[in-house]
Amino acid sequence: MFSHDGLKDVLTHLAAPPLFYEELRREITRMERNGERFAILRLVLDSNFQNEADVVNFSEIIVRATRGEELVARLGEFECAVLVRGNENAAENLLQRIVLNCTLQESALRFTTSHITSRAGESALELLNRLDSMALT
Repeated sequence: MFSHDGLKDVLTHLAAPPLFYEELRREITRMERNGERFAILRLVLDSNFQNEADVVNFSEIIVRATRGEELVARLGEFECAVLVRGNENAAENLLQRIVLNCTLQESALRFTTSHITSRAGESALELLNRLDSMALT
């Protein structure tokens, strides 16, 4: 469920898919204009932690690990994505912060992840298809 304006997820208060897709479009435009690359980090909660409380806890961990210019969205029931300004190293650094925060939790949340870096001339659909085809680890 999304908020009445469709911009926020009601449960986690993260960005909803429509807002994520609009921001992705803007990042692609920004990259084409000034060459600033970005990455997308995909995070899927482990099946042992797929309840509302763990989803909320997981989303809070992700938000605490991100910086102000990064957008965190809930794209599926147990799936989040983060738009990260910078290259693959920036996404890997964020992932390390999230892993550290998850292991510090009493329940030690587990998740799988994949990430990609934008390519010049790539559309949002091509980029998301490439992300979906990446194996989760």
